[in-house]
Amino acid sequence: MRQAPDIEIYYAEVCGLCHRAMDYFRTRDLPFQAHEVHWQEPEFVDSENTRAMYRRCGAKVDFVPQIFINGRHIPGWRKLEPMIQSGEIERVLWPEG
Repeated sequence: MRQAPDIEIYYAEVCGLCHRAMDYFRTRDLPFQAHEVHWQEPEFVDSENTRAMYRRCGAKVDFVPQIFINGRHIPGWRKLEPMIQSGEIERVLWPEG
């Protein structure tokens, strides 16, 4: 049996694309850690989760979801969706085949 991939998602409750990404992993029964951040125009509210997200992304970002799968950064649903459609996501989830 394969070990589950390590998936973490930084999300905002008001973000529909964040929920779409989390729903994708839920429908596949893939567990993930969700880290909530809060948006207050013009930036994310300073918090432990926000600082961790910026650190992991390598810079300040202004959108979510920020997704990490087995250590690989996928910046947003608009990057994740084509990976799903092309099948590339399978190589990210299961790198040992």
